[in-house]
Amino acid sequence: MNVHYAYLYDDFLNDHKYEREIAAVESKLNTFDLAGRVSRLVLFRDPKALLESLAKQRINTVVVVGNDETLYKTVGFMPDLNLTVGYIPIEKPWRVAEMLNIPVGARACDVLAARYVELFDMGKIGEQYFFSEVFIPHTRAGLEVEGRYQVSPAHDGSLSIRNLCSAREGSASGLADANDGLLEAVIAPVEEKKSHSLWRRQRVAEADTRLLLSYGTIVSDEVIEVLADGRPVRGKKFEVDVAADKLSFITGRGRQLAPADEKLPKKEKNVNIRQRRRWTRV
Repeated sequence: MNVHYAYLYDDFLNDHKYEREIAAVESKLNTFDLAGRVSRLVLFRDPKALLESLAKQRINTVVVVGNDETLYKTVGFMPDLNLTVGYIPIEKPWRVAEMLNIPVGARACDVLAARYVELFDMGKIGEQYFFSEVFIPHTRAGLEVEGRYQVSPAHDGSLSIRNLCSAREGSASGLADANDGLLEAVIAPVEEKKSHSLWRRQRVAEADTRLLLSYGTIVSDEVIEVLADGRPVRGKKFEVDVAADKLSFITGRGRQLAPADEKLPKKEKNVNIRQRRRWTRV
């Protein structure tokens, strides 16, 4: 057993249908001498307390076994514990694994064995870290961008503050890059309902608005619920910023976060917008 490795299994893996896949993973880990302590995430067990307990031992690498939701339950507690994160996806959603070029199931053990470690940014909302995004659906909340100007969705659209995240279904946005020291704000208009009337002209779908920022403030006139890596946080005002190079993650080689055509918004383009506008609804 490798005393420096621990494995966090999601509770759903107790289902019999995953027995063969888990057996294949554990067999391959033994081949690489990477088998370590196994802990299980259960409904009423605090992941933070579990990770703090592992950090007090000689554990330096925690491998999350499950899916993206398993990762999001745990990864926000790891940066301040100096733990390196590994990931073995077993069940969908596994979009993070796709972005980081990590194969599914036992083949992910090859990535762990190669131990190609990269540093990733983490987003912060208040004192809470998030790896993927902060998401607010159906909102009129505003986003103050670096104290210079403010944007907000029109007609109850959505607001996302993304660190590492792929486009949502129906969105034209690409991938947010967690290596650039910046967050990406995506303001999406409300989705138009399709009309089957022959007499009603369809409106052209509005494009998402995207901009980069180092820090900002989400402000609302009323208490709202925001989802940080899927975890709800309630309030009227939320400070958001980025912690650069905060998370050590074992990834597959050759992964590419940013689109090849470099269509991500440029930070310097925001300067002209700031000079022209104080408040914008998009």
